Order: sequence, then C-alpha cells, then structure tokens
Amino acid sequence: MKAAAPPPPYETSGFDEGPARALLSRHQWPPGLQDACMLTRRAFAHRYWIVDNSGSMSTPDGSRLEQGAGTERLVGCSRWVEVADAIEFHGELAAVLQAPTTFAFLNPPRTGAQRVVVSSAANLPELRAAAASGPGGGTPLCEHVQAIAALIAADEARLRAAGQMVVLVIVSDGLPTDGDLAAAMQPLTKLPVWIVVRLCCDEERVIKFWAELDSQLELDMDVLDDLKSEAEECSSLNQWFTYGVQLHRLREWGVHEKILDLLDERALSSAEVRSLCAFVFGQGAAALPHPELDLSAFVLALDALQFKFPQPFNALRGRRTPWLNVKLLKRYLKPGGGCAIM
Repeated sequence: MKAAAPPPPYETSGFDEGPARALLSRHQWPPGLQDACMLTRRAFAHRYWIVDNSGSMSTPDGSRLEQGAGTERLVGCSRWVEVADAIEFHGELAAVLQAPTTFAFLNPPRTGAQRVVVSSAANLPELRAAAASGPGGGTPLCEHVQAIAALIAADEARLRAAGQMVVLVIVSDGLPTDGDLAAAMQPLTKLPVWIVVRLCCDEERVIKFWAELDSQLELDMDVLDDLKSEAEECSSLNQWFTYGVQLHRLREWGVHEKILDLLDERALSSAEVRSLCAFVFGQGAAALPHPELDLSAFVLALDALQFKFPQPFNALRGRRTPWLNVKLLKRYLKPGGGCAIM
C-alpha cells in the first residue's frame, strides 16, 4: 500500500446525528453506547482499517450472529465471513457519521479496490465489492502499517493542534509474512493514534504474539477477540453483565473507556457498576441511587431503566438476556458477595 496524502479534516459542527442514531437504533444500541459513538466524530479525525484478506481467512472456525424464523444464534462460518459482517457494519456507520474511514486490504481483491475510503453512502458499493471478493494471498502487514504510520505522521501537527487522534484497526488471523512488525509499529508509539487489534482466531501462537507486541511497544492498544471469547472473559469476573454485540462493535469502532478495560480485568466495585450503567444507558442512569446507600432501590430502578431498551443477545447463553442480571448483581453487591472494595 503506497502512502497517499493525509485525508482532509471533516466538519464537526452542525452535524445531524439523526441518520446515525437511526442506524444504531436499528441495531438496538442503548442510548449511552450511542452517545459514546457520537462523541468519536470530534475525538478522531480519521480511521484506518488494515484488513487481512489472506488465504487463511477462509478457515471455517469463525462465527456470526444469524437471525431468522423468530430466533437468533451464533452460527459457524469462515473467518472471512465474520470479518465481512464487521466491515459492512462499520462501513455503514462511517457513511452515516460522515467519518472518513480508509479500508485497506492486505492483498488486491479480485473485485473492487484494494483501498476504499468511506465517508458517505456513495462509497459503500466499492467497499462491498472488495469484501465480496473473498480471501487469498499472504499477510504483508508490515508494508501496510508503515504506509499508514507515514500518513499519520504527515498529519501529526494538524491532529495535535486540533486535539484529535486517529484510530488504526488491524483485523488479522495471523502473523506478518513481510518482516518485523514491532519495528514497523514503532513509529506509532510517538503519534496520536489509538490502535485496535481485532483477532480472528484463537491460535495460541497468534494471541501470544500480539500480547507480547503490546507489552514490548507499550502502545495505546486494545486487543479484541471474537464476540463469544470477549463475553467469556467478561463473565469470568463480572457474571452479572451481558457483553452484547453492540458493545463489541463500539470497541471495534475505537471507543476506549477505562470501565470497558476493567470488565475483563477484575471484579467491578459498586461505584464502577454504577458508572457502567451510565455508560450503557446514558443520561437515564443519572437518577440511579448509589448501590451502597440503598441496594434494593438501586436494583429496582436499574431494572426499570433497562426494561425500556431491547435486551442484547447473550453469546454464552444463546439467547437474549438483560444487560445486567439484577438477581446476580444484587447478590454480588451485598457485603461478601464478591464485589471489589475500592
């Protein structure tokens, strides 16, 4: 991928959020997650997706959320089909948010362009054509990372003056075949960039590689697995919370909040549970009483609040469940129930 001129800044004032919120509502995002998504228009000047379309992406160990005949479940598919679902969603979101997003495929697609910039609905057919081409080829990650790092560096002064960052999303199921990725990513450590690595496999060597890379470079980086794997990590520590696909897409989009990091790092404190409610449900959660003052009142008010919004699909149970299981949560928040003391 050859480095091109940095993308022009886009207008952040006078933007009509209606179409974007309509899209997110169709995907059943609660208002807090929608608010977090809207804020990214000002925070991030551009998004770059490096999409691994190498031959190994045809491996049939992926999953996708399928709906039909009054039911829904995670069904098996290839890694590429799983990724194509993400590309479709984020392409549509970039279009309605008018948030310039460059999708760069590692290998030239058989149909469509290798590099597609989406900032309106007019760009979506070209993106879909490239995604429909399917996988094939090697994994030249270093080349693409270097090219995008050069683009960000060329735009660094403007980004810092505007107080903005860039999001770099790397979607891959393997290791680079064209060199030292740590060296290729080193320039990013000095640039205003937030990195999301979206892994498409559960191979131990790949997971270990990216974990060691994160530790070695100390980048601002979030490494994500698939929906079910992330749900399992969250549930192991905070069993009362449903890690829905809406939250997973928000993290893929580049939203970084400390409360999301904590979900799979440790058991949340009562104050953090309240903060999580505010993040998911937005302004409606402001009136929730503090659970340490009146736990029963908190649980009742929370249940009434979340009842107003669609339940997310629970990848671990194979059905829809509330964002927060109030019975488990009440037990958890009682003294001795497992809640972290802060």
